[in-house]
Amino acid sequence: MLNIDKSTVDFLVTENMVTEVRDLMKNHFPKIDVIVDKMVERKIDRVYFVACGSPLCACQTTKMLFEKYSEISCEAYSGFDFLDHLPAKLDERTLVVGVSHYGKTEEVYEAINHAREKGALTVGITRDSKNTPLSEAAEYVIGYGAECIWEIHLISTYYIACRYINAIKENPEVTKILQDMKKLPEVLADLVVSAEEKSKELGMKASKWPFIYTVAAGPLRPLAYKEGIITMLEFTWTHGSMLNAAEFRHGPLEVVEKGVPYVFMLGTDESRHTTERTINFVKQLTDDYIVFDYAELNCDLHPMLSPMVLFVPLEYFYYYLSISKDHNPDDRRYYGGLMKY
Repeated sequence: MLNIDKSTVDFLVTENMVTEVRDLMKNHFPKIDVIVDKMVERKIDRVYFVACGSPLCACQTTKMLFEKYSEISCEAYSGFDFLDHLPAKLDERTLVVGVSHYGKTEEVYEAINHAREKGALTVGITRDSKNTPLSEAAEYVIGYGAECIWEIHLISTYYIACRYINAIKENPEVTKILQDMKKLPEVLADLVVSAEEKSKELGMKASKWPFIYTVAAGPLRPLAYKEGIITMLEFTWTHGSMLNAAEFRHGPLEVVEKGVPYVFMLGTDESRHTTERTINFVKQLTDDYIVFDYAELNCDLHPMLSPMVLFVPLEYFYYYLSISKDHNPDDRRYYGGLMKY
């Protein structure tokens, strides 16, 4: 196992995450409230999120809130998907939210520029409130000044969605989500301490696997892509693919056999039975599987908050998977390298 100072690894969760979440809620939620008031004034009836990588996965999760609890149309685009196929409806009753940590992702800030030219209400969610292409492009900017981007991006976009949904027509489920979001700092603080040892054990086990299929459904599906594709490929250099549990029997089940490994993410929402069905099939044929179950964390939060909570044990898991393979998660071969992409 690689011997490195864990505190130096950029993508790993730390105690700072809890402070950053508290700061976001205290200092930036009021700014989002102003944006929501403007959305009400403009009678926004369509929301587009534009992002890439992990920020896109956060936006795809938030999209589910609009779909599940409102009649407001919403889509989450990767930057070039938005630019290459601009939506026909892009006007003063459209909100376009660009999310980029450094605010320098070309396809994201260019999407905001196009949207603003069309008269859309535009918001940039980024680390720095000034002097980046995204912060200069957007009409409103949430400059969160934090580093734990999954939690910050997900909570920011969730708050926009929940506040606006309730502003149009209050929904009891959305109200419960907003109430339970206030409990997140304490839940995350506990998990930073309590989740590490079990995730370490599981990460060491998974490090022996040459590849991994990651399986989830419902609100955990975007997180499964973030962890099973972005984190696993980029940070751990482990081959694998993300599979939708709802589609598992339509192709993927044919390759289930001894020696084929799986990581499952299991929520407590309505899709739980869908992922459980897949788990029950897989465990008949192989012992090479791991289940991260939101219900086992006993945090008593709304099912739609599972992506924010399971993130902590999952990040520890992939960290220990990586260093057990003698790989520093922060090492890169191509990012910022000599080869042009």
